[in-house]
Amino acid sequence: MLQISNLLLAADFAPEVANNSAVGMLGSFIAAALLIVLPATGFLIFVSQKDSLDRVNR
Repeated sequence: MLQISNLLLAADFAPEVANNSAVGMLGSFIAAALLIVLPATGFLIFVSQKDSLDRVNR
């Protein structure tokens, strides 16, 4: 582990680059939640509610 930390320190990354990368990663997580997770959750809740209504009416 010490070798990896020495390698990263020797690479001389700028803090701005690391900050931009972190912001981009968080933006990707938020975009994935909005585009994939929320619609899928809504669809599954809708199907589940519809199925429970069908079972009650039978």
